[in-house]
Amino acid sequence: MVNRRSIDFWLQMLDASVFHVSFPFFLIPCLKLYGFSNDSMPFIIAAVYGVTLFSVKTAYSFHERSQRQGGKIDWEDEVVLITGGASGIGYLLAESLAIRRITVVVLDVLPVQSSLDIESFICDVSNPEDIARAAKEIREEIGEPTILVNNAGIVNGRSILDLSIQDIKKTMDVNFLGQAYTIKEFLPDMIKNNHGHIISVSSAMGIMAAPQIADYAASKAAVKSFHETLESEIKYVYKTPGVKTTLVCCGKVETGMFKGVMERLPFFTPTLEPLEVVRSLIATMEQKRGRNQIMLPLYVHFVPLVSIMPAWFQDLARRYSGADKAMETFVGKNHPEGKGNAVVAEESKKSI
Repeated sequence: MVNRRSIDFWLQMLDASVFHVSFPFFLIPCLKLYGFSNDSMPFIIAAVYGVTLFSVKTAYSFHERSQRQGGKIDWEDEVVLITGGASGIGYLLAESLAIRRITVVVLDVLPVQSSLDIESFICDVSNPEDIARAAKEIREEIGEPTILVNNAGIVNGRSILDLSIQDIKKTMDVNFLGQAYTIKEFLPDMIKNNHGHIISVSSAMGIMAAPQIADYAASKAAVKSFHETLESEIKYVYKTPGVKTTLVCCGKVETGMFKGVMERLPFFTPTLEPLEVVRSLIATMEQKRGRNQIMLPLYVHFVPLVSIMPAWFQDLARRYSGADKAMETFVGKNHPEGKGNAVVAEESKKSI
């Protein structure tokens, strides 16, 4: 459910009311009922608005249909592989698909604790040999994955000088190289069969960074660039339109990963509920569009524009949005003592 105290919620309400294609069909009769003639200004404005709205909505609908191929997805033919699926968005996505009896496979350093039929494989995505080993087991026991959701990620939340070389390397290994390794592993069969879908989870921080998140922002920027190149190669090099792609760039999601981070303007930069992201992910899988983007909430759409503005404008945006000091209160997921997510992920892995 969208936060009711955010601009995103009110825009959804407007889209379901005054921006809905049926609104003029109620507005115009109401004007006639209150005695406005056909040549009165309110009636003319309502008529022009109705025609414009209908034209825009119709054009958008035709555009959406032109981007789809072969109708809706046939879930019986799909095997969904989710990295980092033992918690957070990955776990909620896995359960949302499994409850519909869709074949779901999870790769994580921890086993999945669920009563639903979710196949779980212990795997460190930062290790290409471990991925190859898990991929062999998946193919033998379940089948070739057709939808890859690269969701695994960690965050340290420390300034550049407080980060160790190992911290930076681990973040890049998990957040970026882990995605590159899984794509290298599973893309060839998608290309061969001209069928598949690769979903790369980046971040708004991969478009425009903030203090105390350098390694995370760099890894997510790398994911974004790698994914955009992947899209180009699928279209121009491999020429396989049956392989779909989705780039996910979201703001803060209420999974605990960025626990402690405060928003100065929550109305404009609300925290996302995980279910909002999961709904968008499932919808983009079902649409069978060639190239997709998920950018949530609304303000993320404006981040690329701000990122190309002069430095003084970027500083102003960071200051008034609170991004300049947001990470100062960061404690991370399950960190009562303030340890970073990367530390906990490493400790969890060692305990297995």
